[in-house]
Amino acid sequence: MRGWIEDVGASYSWWIGFGVSGSLALEGDMRILELGKFYPPERGGIETLLRQFSEGFVEQGAEVDCVVGRGPTFEGSIFDSGSSVQRGVRVHRVRTCGEFFRTSLAPEYLWASKRWPADVIHAHFPNPLSDLACLLAPRSTPIVLSWHSDICVRQKYMIRLYSSMQRALLRRVDRVVVATPNHLEFSDWLPEFRKKVVVIPFGLDLERFQLTEGQMGKIAELRRLAGGRSILLNVGRLVGYKGQCHAIEALRNVAKAELWLVGSGPLEPDLRKLAAEVGVADRVRFFVDVSDADLPLYFKACDIFVFPSTTAAEGFGLVQVEAMACGKPLVASNIRSGVTYVCSDGVNGLVVPIGDPAALATALNRLLSTPELARRLGEVGRSRAFSEFSSPVMIQGFMDLFRSLTQKPVPAFA
Repeated sequence: MRGWIEDVGASYSWWIGFGVSGSLALEGDMRILELGKFYPPERGGIETLLRQFSEGFVEQGAEVDCVVGRGPTFEGSIFDSGSSVQRGVRVHRVRTCGEFFRTSLAPEYLWASKRWPADVIHAHFPNPLSDLACLLAPRSTPIVLSWHSDICVRQKYMIRLYSSMQRALLRRVDRVVVATPNHLEFSDWLPEFRKKVVVIPFGLDLERFQLTEGQMGKIAELRRLAGGRSILLNVGRLVGYKGQCHAIEALRNVAKAELWLVGSGPLEPDLRKLAAEVGVADRVRFFVDVSDADLPLYFKACDIFVFPSTTAAEGFGLVQVEAMACGKPLVASNIRSGVTYVCSDGVNGLVVPIGDPAALATALNRLLSTPELARRLGEVGRSRAFSEFSSPVMIQGFMDLFRSLTQKPVPAFA
């Protein structure tokens, strides 16, 4: 099985030769193929990062083809595909015919490297579809794999199958990029391939959090909703591993505070029911349809950002960086991932045991009762956000890595 997977790209090269290049006639210093799951307007941390990467590379003079599955917001039948240019990025949403274990079934995706040839491929793990596309790519094309987290597969037969493919992938790629040293330390897979691992922290466009005078009025309006109570904010999908249930349970031991949940998801009815059961329904607000443009207002309006996620599926927590950019202290769970690298205990936030509402309440009360501590943690967090986790820092790190693999010189205009 392992040998077949490792050689499948070479064995089938004759078959995928049918692919016709889909690249437009745009010239650039380097051609980069991005392989992701979905692309905005689909919401999510990885989707946000994918756009950051793609647009950032274009700004650096590269040509970028970004291949993704068609997401829920895509109009048309499930068999439709579409390509468009968004801020210089050629986004290709390939047709799908359903899902299997949360992975889009999109045959076109597998031959992306033939249809959109590139100097370097940048893929994102975990994504089984992308893994296969990398294994089918020409051996001469360097591949950089962004490792967001280890994959969790519960079914034993799927573990055996995917483990073979995962090991083949790690052997095939040229570099594995992790966002924090924790990703390497806590991974069950990466230590064996340590020589390939490079640390480049995730970065975001933090300038959007520099608010105008007009927006300050909107922030005041939001704060008035709380009626003088402190605002505890969580932003994310309402799904199990995000741990919003623990924040709701903690709230009953945090007086004069409200919990604001920004996001949507299948657990919304359950979370509303839980809030009623523990007697805090009047202090939990759900904001299910906040636009990206308005999101900074909520970060600015809150007093503390709460991040009670429960598993290593939360590999980093980009929303933590957004809260830091707004000068807010964090309270996060002690997950074996990059979460606790971003939220450094006692530096820019407080770290609490996983799934422990009592400990979460204690940390929140500590910050609310000692505003000087909250202010200091927030200030340090803001400094770290702009110095360590900004988009320009991340993009430059990746471009330097790509050039080292392709031996592409830095263009004269850079």
